[in-house]
This record gives sequence, C-alpha cells and structure tokens, in this order.
Amino acid sequence: MTDAPPPTEVPAPPESQSAGSPPGLAERVARFAFSWILPGKTERRLALVVLLTAIVPLAVALYLAASLFRGASSIWFNPEIGEQLDRGVEVYKDYVRAVKEDMRHQAMAIASDEVLREAARKGNAELVETELDALFPRFPSLVSLAIEDERGGVLAHRDRGRPVDERSERSLEVRRLLGDRDGAAVLVATFAAERHRLDELESAGLVVTRYHQLEASRERLYQGYLNAFAALLGITVLVTIILGIVLARGVTRRINRLSAALDRVAAGDLSVRVPITGSDELTVLARTFNRMLGDMAHSRARIEYLQRVEAWQEMAQRLAHEIKNPLTPIQLAVQECHRKYPGDDTPYRRLLDTTLEVVEEEVGTLRRLVGNFSNFARLPHVELEEASVRDFLRDCRDTMGHLEDPSLGESSADAEPVATANVDIDWRIPDESIPASIDRQMLRRVLVNLVRNAVQAIRDERLGHGSSPSDVLGRVVVSAAGGAAGVSILVEDDGPGIPEETRGRVFDPYFTTKTDGTGLGLAIVKKIVVEHGGEIEVGRSESLGGARFVVHLPGAAQKAR
Repeated sequence: MTDAPPPTEVPAPPESQSAGSPPGLAERVARFAFSWILPGKTERRLALVVLLTAIVPLAVALYLAASLFRGASSIWFNPEIGEQLDRGVEVYKDYVRAVKEDMRHQAMAIASDEVLREAARKGNAELVETELDALFPRFPSLVSLAIEDERGGVLAHRDRGRPVDERSERSLEVRRLLGDRDGAAVLVATFAAERHRLDELESAGLVVTRYHQLEASRERLYQGYLNAFAALLGITVLVTIILGIVLARGVTRRINRLSAALDRVAAGDLSVRVPITGSDELTVLARTFNRMLGDMAHSRARIEYLQRVEAWQEMAQRLAHEIKNPLTPIQLAVQECHRKYPGDDTPYRRLLDTTLEVVEEEVGTLRRLVGNFSNFARLPHVELEEASVRDFLRDCRDTMGHLEDPSLGESSADAEPVATANVDIDWRIPDESIPASIDRQMLRRVLVNLVRNAVQAIRDERLGHGSSPSDVLGRVVVSAAGGAAGVSILVEDDGPGIPEETRGRVFDPYFTTKTDGTGLGLAIVKKIVVEHGGEIEVGRSESLGGARFVVHLPGAAQKAR
C-alpha cells in the first residue's frame, strides 16, 4: 500500500463573538488583524503563552535592573573610590619608574667597572669576555650584555641563553659609554621585567580613565542603558510574536493534518498518510497513526481475502456436490449398455468400447476435479504453535522424497506425486534456530505446492524443448532468513518464471495457466499464509532467473494479525 499525498489543511473554526458591549474600532481592528494572522484558537493561545513567557521575565528584569543601576551608581561613582583609584595608578607608575631606574643604575654600575672599561678601550676582546662572564651573574634581570666598539662592531657578547618571552616579559635596553670621550666603546645592556606588572599598570590606567569618563557621563549612560533595555524589550516582543506564530502555526498545521486524515479514515480511506515532520510528541503520534493505518489496511486486506476465499470455498462445495451426484449414474449407465450388448455388430462393439473408455476417463477426471473442489472447500484453519523454522525445513527436506500432499486425500489430483529425480532441489537450511509461530502441517502444504509448481514448470519447459527426461532439467532453491521484521521463506527456480502481467492474479482461485490445472494450489498457499498473519510475494529470481516466491511470516514474538 503506497502512501497517499498529504491531506489539505483543515482550518479551525473562527472564534465566536463574546457577549457583552460591542468593542471599539481599535479593538475590532486589532482583533481582526490578530485573528487573520492566527485564525485558530489553539494558535492564538500558543502564541499568547509564548509571548507572556518571554515578556513577563524580561519586564521584571528591566525593573530590577533599573533599580539596581540606580543603587549601584550611587555606590560605584563615589569620590573616595575615584581618589583611591588615582592613588593606585600613581603607585603603579612609581613602581614602574623605580624598576626602570634600577635597571639604568645596574647598567651604570656595569659600565663603571674599571677592568671592563680598560679592556674595552684597548680592544682586548678576550679580557672583555672574561669580565662579562664575571659581571653577568650579579644582575638577575639581565637578558644580554654586549660591548660595541667605536665602529659599531660587537667586541663581546653574553646572554642568559634564551630570548625575551614577549608573552610574560618586557625588555628595556640601556646604553652607556665605557669612556669619557666620544667614540669610546658602548655597553649595551638588555634587561627583562615581568610583563604582567607593566600590563596591570596600563590596564589600571585605562580603568581609571574609563571610570572618570563614566562618572562624568553617568546620567547619559543611565539613560542609554534604559533605552537599550527598552529597545531589547521591543525587539523581544516582536521576535516572540513571530516565533509564537511560527510555532503555533507549525503545531496546529500538523494537528489539522491529523484531523483531516481522521476524517478520510472515517470515510473508509485507509490509504491516507500524514507527513512525518519534526521530532516531538506530534511526530511520534503521526508515526504511530501511519503505522496503525498500515496495520488496519493489512488486516482489512487479509479479512477481505479470507472472505473471498470462503465464498469460493462455498461455491466449490456446491459445485462438487452438483457435479459428483450424476457421475456414478452416468458411468453405470454406460457400463450397463456395454455389458448387455451381445456383440454381433463388430463396428458397433468397437464404438461401445471407445465410448466406455472415454466416459470412464472423463468421469475419472471429473472425480479428481470434484475431489479438488471438496478438499478446497474443507480446507482447515491453521493452529499456530511455537516452532523452529530451521527444524521445520530440515523435516521437509528429509520427508519430501517425492512431492505429494497426503492431506489432500488420495482422490485428489494434487496428491499425484511428481518425480524430482531430474530436478535438483537445494535445501539451504539456516545455521541458527529461527523461532516462529506456525502450523507445521499447513505450512508444509505451502512448501509442497510451491516446490511442486516449480518442478512442473521446469519439466514442462525443458521437455517441451526436446530435453531428455534422464537429464538434470533444472534447479529449485529453498531458503529461509530471520530478522526483526519476522521470518522469510524463499522458493526460487531457474524455470520460465511467471509473466509480470499475470503475477497479480496467480493467487486468485481457479486462475491457472496450465491446461490441466484447477487454479487452486496457489490460492490454498495464500490462504494458509494469510491465516499465519503473513504475506506472500511473487517475482523474478535475480540469481536463478526463474520464479521467486517469498513467504513473510511473523516472528515468535509477534502475533498473527
């Protein structure tokens, strides 16, 4: 059963005019606009709930924020706080100046070393390096020391072994002459200080500046915050209304789809389906609704098929009764005529012999046909019990030496065995035990009919094309598989297959493509499968190229519907 197109939305009835005094013009316009945007009661209520849920907390927050801002501004913008912040910045500045002065004094102390000055004046690089090695450890904040000669070349250099880390340090370079005249060697000392201290000074300066700016524009700032909150409230109201409309419209649209689908179901249309959208409870409801309709359609199709089969069974019983009664008198009358004729006329005797032979043969055919009708009319209902499909197929393989169905009775044409020596029947028994609720005898009847039909189709085609009966004419494969959806039993062959235009009718009673068939075999198969709560499909085998029958049965945990 295919999914029907989504049903059209059913608009909710408009709200009735409430009793009381007639509303004013503005109220009527607002009510008309609101009802035009949200025509349904449910939509309006959902939109109102969303709007109130967003506005009430925001309005309370706006009031509390205004009160808190007034109280906090009187505390934050205090002259004493401003003075203390200014003093703190000055302390930071004094600290930074002290650090820099200390670094300059250290550089001056290094440059005052007489040995270093004399070695630099003479250009003795080895002695300069020795003196730098002695001086460098005395000053922990040093990063590097370098001596440049009068031409700018580096006479000697020492460093701490790692460069300045820009993330945690700041550097200060101090240059000092190592002599009293211009052109003397120059000491280049690079110092490092903790960066966060200097950054804190800058941050503190920015904070104090911003504080004084805020203090100077406190009223303007206060009004700006109020305007911002008011704008936020307006935007929130607008967005909330739009969001409420979209949310309400989405919910009510899906409810309306369900309502429209229910109306069509009430009218008897079980092919309708509602679209599965979203991921909320309505989505679960829609999915459950579609599954329920599928189950209802399956059950109704099953019931209708069983009712049709019961009608065919009743007709078969009447036909069997009407045909069976005159058969014996006809046969006895012809036999009596043949017995009492003295036989003087040889040609007439041959005519009587031929007539007796034809009548007895045709009466036998009619008796077999009547037997088929009677057995079809007396077809019992299935009695389900828990069983293993693996064990069931193994029993069928072991007991089906030749294909006959004793349950049909000895007088039935379907009971005639069909030799399978020239047809290879491959029973692919599954390794795992597949539990299912089945009637072993009735389901065996299904496999007998399906396998026998496959064997007959292969034999009729191959022998009709000149193959020898002693050759292997074809192959039939029987297999099974289990899963979450239930159990599947497959019967495939490499015969001529079933034309696509007749596949929809092969299970109808009395429909057959055989010259000597009754058209009851596959009808019996489908009735048994349907009474098991399953389905049967017919198609083309992809692997073998012939017919492919698939019997779908509920698993052990499922019940026949």
